[in-house]
Amino acid sequence: MSLLLGTPELIEIKMYYKHVDTKHGKHLVILEDSKALELLSDEEKAKGIDVLDTKWRVLTWKEQNDVNQAAHSSAPDPITGERAFDYIKYRDSIIKNCLKAWNITNEGRDVPVTPGAIDSLPSPVVLDLFEKFNKCLDFSEDELGK
Repeated sequence: MSLLLGTPELIEIKMYYKHVDTKHGKHLVILEDSKALELLSDEEKAKGIDVLDTKWRVLTWKEQNDVNQAAHSSAPDPITGERAFDYIKYRDSIIKNCLKAWNITNEGRDVPVTPGAIDSLPSPVVLDLFEKFNKCLDFSEDELGK
């Protein structure tokens, strides 16, 4: 398959979570994948565990460069002459450009993946997904056939 032809497959990322009642109210708890899979194997323990299914795409070289450029300040530092890199802006741009699908619904209707919808998610959810996406881009020796 040519590197220039076709659309790369989307990367599927799951996040397991549940809502826990505490004396301070209901809280979202994101579960480690291994712990979630262990709990899901027991029907009784699986109650209350939800799965956020997401699909991500890898940026092209041009898109990656555009994201990098957008994450730099427009004004150079008066002392060094370098433009500062804004990691938060970079991370936000990666998430909003790469997250393409999810199984989130509201009142029975699918919620489209939009920058506004992403912004309305709890920050631990977005940060967990971003970390998982980055891990998906690193391949182990086993995956590479070494």
